[in-house]
Amino acid sequence: MLIKAEQKFSRQTSTRLRLVADAVKSLSPSTALDQLQFMNKKAAKTLYAVVKQAISNAVNNLGLSADTLKFKEIIIGEGPHFKRFQPVSRGRAHSILKRTSHIRVVLESSEAAPIKPKKEQKPAALTQEKEVEGRQESTKSTPAKAERKQHARSQTTVKAMTIRKTGER
Repeated sequence: MLIKAEQKFSRQTSTRLRLVADAVKSLSPSTALDQLQFMNKKAAKTLYAVVKQAISNAVNNLGLSADTLKFKEIIIGEGPHFKRFQPVSRGRAHSILKRTSHIRVVLESSEAAPIKPKKEQKPAALTQEKEVEGRQESTKSTPAKAERKQHARSQTTVKAMTIRKTGER
């Protein structure tokens, strides 16, 4: 079972995020949260939030235990660059690239996800009775509606056309 969490357009360079991701990739997710919490880097705070979200997805949505999870992959991709300029002497400008990145954490569970019970279905006899009642109500229409339906049916015609192939376009 794979569990995913993503954060896009994070305002950090991907190289700084990869440095932190490589440090915790080999750990279990719960141990990685402890390490990231006390790392003195901005990238650690961002990665902490994404890993915590992935664990929460597994626990709350799928009912898995946090102890059975492990990292399958942590992908740090590059996002778009914001292009800015720094004015310098002689009327010139140097370009500045404000980089963004996309973070994707994929967790893997060794245990199978529990099957959620489906909603109870009503007996077929009750649903058929409601359908019959609905049909009876739809047939109870005013004479004006019936006349409009007849008029609409008589107006629609299908025209058949033949197209001759001449080889020209």
